[in-house]
Amino acid sequence: MAGTESNWNEHVVLDEAHLKEFTGGDADFERQILGLFMDHAPGYLRQLEQSGADGWHTMAHKLKGAARSIGAWRLAREAERAEQMGALCQVEPKRGKALKELTVRLGQLTAFIDERNARA
Repeated sequence: MAGTESNWNEHVVLDEAHLKEFTGGDADFERQILGLFMDHAPGYLRQLEQSGADGWHTMAHKLKGAARSIGAWRLAREAERAEQMGALCQVEPKRGKALKELTVRLGQLTAFIDERNARA
């Protein structure tokens, strides 16, 4: 299920300009959106860890879409790679490597959001 790679800048943990545009610049709405993301994204990752080949694509797609919507390009890009793995999602060490990288990137995003909220 190989596909074309996006051009999201995976060095960007959270594109705050994108988030501001997405929320119309409403700081309260930004916090709500980020809160909803943080409520759901860890669950998508847990479900991805527990999934077989069929569920893998679905959960990677959900994680990618959620990350993309808020401008979390670094996480979105890795989720896109996971989504495109096809049958390789069941092959070690590729599966473990993908899950580890997604976990790291979600952790980076969580830390970024926590720091951002502390400044607000």
